[in-house]
Amino acid sequence: MPFIGHDTINDKRVNILNYEDPRAIFKRGQIVCRYCKEELVIRGNSRISVPKIHFMHLSNECKGEYKHHPESPEHLFFKELLSRDLAKDLDEYSNARVELECPVESIKRIIDVAFIFPNGWVVAHEVQLSAITPNELEERTNDYRKAGIDVTWWLGKQANTQKNRQWCYEKLGECHTIDYEKLVEHSAK
Repeated sequence: MPFIGHDTINDKRVNILNYEDPRAIFKRGQIVCRYCKEELVIRGNSRISVPKIHFMHLSNECKGEYKHHPESPEHLFFKELLSRDLAKDLDEYSNARVELECPVESIKRIIDVAFIFPNGWVVAHEVQLSAITPNELEERTNDYRKAGIDVTWWLGKQANTQKNRQWCYEKLGECHTIDYEKLVEHSAK
């Protein structure tokens, strides 16, 4: 859970992206993982885009009971991008509260980027860059649906396969693909 931690001194949720210089604000040992309570350290730098500044477990692995997978610098980049820009681009999201790394207790999953609407609707936006099968996409989607959460998948790298795109179109009616290299190339122009 690299962007979000728990501040043990002030007993509150902390989004590291909200701080220009978090090392000047937080003491060593002050921030812990919300799921396994292990100390988190600060990695990266706030002035560069990849790898973005984030928290990291001292042991390099969360031992909590929530289902999670390692996240690459590109994954972190897309999570931040979606959380920052999607509500600006979609009018229907303008009233939603954005929450990075939103835990869903009933299914023990953590949403990459959740849009929580005032009337109770929740839409999960999941970034998937590592290899995954349509069956795994369906299993994860069904988990979210059991919790009453809509899900949108953003497929890139090894996850961006013809079978996965076809599954998204057939089951969700939409498919979003992402390409970090093309985005960086486009931004440089």
